[in-house]
Amino acid sequence: MAQSPKFEDIRTAAAAKAHAKQQLPSWGWGKAEWACLSAMWGKESAWNPNAQNKTAVKILKKGKWVKTYAGGIPQILGLQPALSVPVQINRGLTYVKARYGSPCRAWKWWQTHFWY
Repeated sequence: MAQSPKFEDIRTAAAAKAHAKQQLPSWGWGKAEWACLSAMWGKESAWNPNAQNKTAVKILKKGKWVKTYAGGIPQILGLQPALSVPVQINRGLTYVKARYGSPCRAWKWWQTHFWY
């Protein structure tokens, strides 16, 4: 009998969105912040954990610099594109909190600059 995939192995927009929404209370964020995050990440990647930016970045891998096309936050942070959905969401929320304080502040910035 085939085993069901573990949640962290599911790489869909729906899984990413569900995981992020589930995590927000632990960050002290509620419905208003969810609306902002949902809109912003919807614009950034349509919540696709496999999304790739058009511009490559170089990351250090086994002591050598290699070019990669990660998506969104993983690319900004120089991480591998194949990160699991929970890791991508956690890194994204960490970035939003550290840089903007909240998803709504990040979304406000995005609406003016089209990036965050």
